[in-house]
Amino acid sequence: MSNKYFIYLIISTILLFVLAFISFLIQPRYETFLKTGEIIFNNINDNINEIEEINIDNNKKKILIVKDKDNDNWYMSTKSNYKVRNEVVRKNLIQISELRFFEKKTSEEFLYSRLDLDYPNDEDGDSKLITLKNNNNKPLVQFILGKKKKDGVYLKKINDKQTWLTTGILEMSKFEKDWLETKIMDISYENIKKILINRSDNDGSFSLTKDEKNENLLIDNLNKDQIPKSDLIANFLGYFFTNLVFDDVVKREENIDNNLSIKINFELKNGSRITGVIFTKNKNKWININIDGTSIEEIKKNNKIYVNDVNQWSYMIPSTKYSVIDTKLKDLLVEE
Repeated sequence: MSNKYFIYLIISTILLFVLAFISFLIQPRYETFLKTGEIIFNNINDNINEIEEINIDNNKKKILIVKDKDNDNWYMSTKSNYKVRNEVVRKNLIQISELRFFEKKTSEEFLYSRLDLDYPNDEDGDSKLITLKNNNNKPLVQFILGKKKKDGVYLKKINDKQTWLTTGILEMSKFEKDWLETKIMDISYENIKKILINRSDNDGSFSLTKDEKNENLLIDNLNKDQIPKSDLIANFLGYFFTNLVFDDVVKREENIDNNLSIKINFELKNGSRITGVIFTKNKNKWININIDGTSIEEIKKNNKIYVNDVNQWSYMIPSTKYSVIDTKLKDLLVEE
């Protein structure tokens, strides 16, 4: 072997080594240095109070939750800025901050669907893109959330092919109701003084007044032939606004006259008045709640109302309250 050829071989070997070393240096360090047990999102703990936007997108429906800078409360932008439960937001953010890598899974894209990590190609909407942004509208965290296991979840960082099973659970529900403050008000039976029920059908109206002992609601203005089934028969009507929650909520619907079914007027012992206008929409029962300014301030003092702007919304009533809505005077009386 000539010296010239030998030198050429050495130079070629050195060049190949240099190229291999450079290739190693420019490879993503994620695969090389990531260790099981490490915190996945290190930047969350130090910046958790700076997060002002949560975006959940399953390619079928988007949920956008934003923080009000003035009072630190959270609202759902995609639900006309309805109030979100702060404790649910806090819980989910803490869960994200505590996620740790547990076990590597597939990095093959055609296998992502098995873990519900195939966003945006998931036709069933079980794969969710989660994005958290700070007050500068800069994404702090972005990842795809997949299936859940007992003590972990499957996820994939947005720019990585590697998927992981984590330790630590995470909810990040795709259902609006799981985030919203579904409680409307909680007026106890003891605070009810009088109820007036006006029906739009031919069964007329009737009123109820509490007895002197504040125990039973008695039907007003009955004639001698109208006999209540018992002294307790109408008491359940006084629980309508007790622990009142909703199944859905929309901005106040005003054009409801053609679908109006009943108006319920409650007078409380402190003089406050609450009116519920109930109407039908798509076979469901909805309510517009009207409370005058003085009354709403009195109710707020006793922490009996959970939304400040209750007069601006229409609420879908749960079926557990239908017994009040459907009750007619004849249902309370002994049959002739």
